[in-house]
Amino acid sequence: MSNFDTKELRQVFSQFPTGVTVITTRTADGEPIGVTASSFNTVSISPTLILWSIDKGAHSLEAFKSCEYFAVNILSDKQIPISNRFAGRGQDKFGGIDYTNGLGDAPLIPEALTQLQCKNWNVYEGGDHLIMVGEVVDYNVTPNARPLVFSQGSYSQASPHYDVSNTQQVEALRQHEFLEDHILYLLRVSYNQLSQVFYDRLNEAAGVSPEVWRIYACLADGNPLELDTLGGFVMQPTRALSDALNSMGAHVQCDGDTAKLTEAGVQVACKLLAVEKQYKKELADRVGADQYDEMKETLRQLYSREKL
Repeated sequence: MSNFDTKELRQVFSQFPTGVTVITTRTADGEPIGVTASSFNTVSISPTLILWSIDKGAHSLEAFKSCEYFAVNILSDKQIPISNRFAGRGQDKFGGIDYTNGLGDAPLIPEALTQLQCKNWNVYEGGDHLIMVGEVVDYNVTPNARPLVFSQGSYSQASPHYDVSNTQQVEALRQHEFLEDHILYLLRVSYNQLSQVFYDRLNEAAGVSPEVWRIYACLADGNPLELDTLGGFVMQPTRALSDALNSMGAHVQCDGDTAKLTEAGVQVACKLLAVEKQYKKELADRVGADQYDEMKETLRQLYSREKL
C-alpha cells in the first residue's frame, strides 16, 4: 500500500479539471438532502448510466444508499454560492432555494446547467468511498449557460480553446477581424499570457501556487478573516481552502471560523506583494501609466455592472 500524503494527493488529483454537481435526494423521513460532488462521470449510453462517489463518513451516506431516486444537478458558472453551501455542514442547505421536486421528490436545483433524474441502479465498494451508479430516466438542460469547473484547487470557467497559430478556422476569423475585436477573447488571451509570467515569478519567489498566493494577499494586513469570506475572495470551496491553508503550515493560524497570517506569514506575504508591485510597474511601463490606470478603471466598471 502506497504511503501518500493525503493533502498532497488531493492536489495531484485536482490537476484533472471536473465539473461541479450537487447530488440530492430525500431521507426515509422525507427530509431533503444534498452534497456537492465533483466525482460525477458518465458510464454508459445503453443503458443510460452515470456514477458518482460518496465518502463513507458522510452524514447522508445511508440516505443515498437506500434511496430509490436521486438527482444530479450540474452547476452553472453562476452557482459558486450553491456549491459552497452544499459542501458545508451545519446549515439549512435548502433554505431560500426555490427548488422543485423530481422523481422520488429528489430536489432539483433551479438554474442548474443540467438536472439528471436518476434511479438508484447499484452501489459498489470504492475504498473509503462508495460508488453510486444511477440510471438516468429524465433530464433538463438550461440553454445558454456555461459549466462551473473545478481545477487545481479552485473554481474555474470553461471557454473555447483557440490555437491561433495552427487552426485555420481561427485564422479565417482573424482575417474578418472578429476575434481581434471581441472583448472577451482579448481579455482571455491577455490573462493567459500575463498570468503565467506572474505565477511563475510567485513560484520562484516563495514556491506558492496561484491559490495560496491569493490567500496570502487577502490576509497580508495581519488581520483575521472569516473562512466563508476568504473562500469567496479566493474562489475556493471549503475542502480546497482547508487544504491550501494547511499547506501554509506555520504561516497561517486558524481559530474556529477565522484565519490570519502569523508574523512569518506576513513576511512572506510582503515578499509576494513586492513581486506583484514590480510586475504591475512593468505592465504600466508597457502601455503608459495613464492608460494602465484607465484600463483598470474600465475593468472595474465592467465588473461592477456585471455583478448587478
